Amino acid sequence: MSVVLIAVVALFFAAMGVLGLLRPSRLADTVGLLADRADAHAEVRAVYGGFGIAVAVVLGLAAADIGDLRFGVCVAVAAALGGMAFGRIWSSFTERASAFYPVWFYFIVEVTLATLLTIAVLLD
Repeated sequence: MSVVLIAVVALFFAAMGVLGLLRPSRLADTVGLLADRADAHAEVRAVYGGFGIAVAVVLGLAAADIGDLRFGVCVAVAAALGGMAFGRIWSSFTERASAFYPVWFYFIVEVTLATLLTIAVLLD
C-alpha cells in the first residue's frame, strides 16, 4: 500500500515536471504568472520542470526502496510540500488571494500529497 501512495505523489510531480519542461508558459499561466521571455521559460523549466522530474525520480527510488531510501525521501518530500503549504498560509496573512484557485486549490493538493507520504512512512 505504501508503494501505491508514493507512486501517486510521484505521478503528480512527474506530470508537473513534464508540463514545466515542455510548456513553461502554460504551467506559469495556471498560477497567474506571465512567462513570456526565454529567461522566464528557463526559470519555470528549472523550478517546476527539472525539480518535478527529480522529485518523481527519487520518489520512484523510494517506492522501490532502493538503498533503504524510502523513509528519508518520503520525509524530505513531505516536508517540502508542507513548506509550500505553509507559504500559502503565510501569504494569506499578508495578501488576499482573489479566488479559491490556484492558491487554496494547491494548498489542498500539497497537504494531501504530504499526508499520503506520511501515511506511506507510517505503514512501513
